[in-house]
Amino acid sequence: MGISNKTNLIIIASGKPKIWDKFPDVGPVKASEVYTGTFHRLSKAYAEQFADNYLILSPKYGFLRPDDIVAKTYDVRFTMKGVGEDTIQLDELKEQWKQLQINPSEPIPMLGGKKFRGLLMSITDGKQPFSFPLEGATGIGIMQQELKQAVATNVPLNCAK
Repeated sequence: MGISNKTNLIIIASGKPKIWDKFPDVGPVKASEVYTGTFHRLSKAYAEQFADNYLILSPKYGFLRPDDIVAKTYDVRFTMKGVGEDTIQLDELKEQWKQLQINPSEPIPMLGGKKFRGLLMSITDGKQPFSFPLEGATGIGIMQQELKQAVATNVPLNCAK
């Protein structure tokens, strides 16, 4: 039996486009179906292929499991400094992380831009190792291309380089 290329957990970014943009009357929806943007969809496909589980990091709700219910649309973003007055606050994110009981020695991949590095370090007080497999990609288009290629070839990003 070969070595599995799956990790236990991947964190993916939520994204601005949501199901309510196309279907305003759909009502509450599972987190796995809420975010409809290209980057999120590619990240989700990657996470489903290469991880046992994934979490969606939402600037409104924090860490969402795919089956968590999101009641309605929102338009909130993390900033380069992390949280803002409209986002979920750092103390709540820290509490959510604690409740998740993630192995503190397990490196967790985050599919997202550089603004997430500082935020995740703040949430975990620098005690959780994270990897950023899309780091170095020069823009969203390249990130999307790398995700597409990894899924198509069944080669995880950290192994492809």
